[in-house]
Amino acid sequence: MNTSNTAAHADFNELIAYVTYQIAGFDRVNFVSDIANTIPQDGNYTIRALSFEADGLQANGLLTVQMREDQRLTSRLVQRLQSVRGIVSVREIQ
Repeated sequence: MNTSNTAAHADFNELIAYVTYQIAGFDRVNFVSDIANTIPQDGNYTIRALSFEADGLQANGLLTVQMREDQRLTSRLVQRLQSVRGIVSVREIQ
């Protein structure tokens, strides 16, 4: 058994990623709240920043989420965010 691969995999699981999403949608009551509530509350994800501007028609903002690096690669977070009523686009930015 090659233990170096196991150790490398364990280290990879411990790496923390801060992922920022640019979100655009139609402004409505509870829009930002619904976005925040989409983030799983299982301890694997933490909202680090949430900032939106709205003009009564459009809402645009940034959401930064902390997660393990391995979750970033397998996360269905974008699909969850896109399911929020009024979302037009969600994209990860660097």
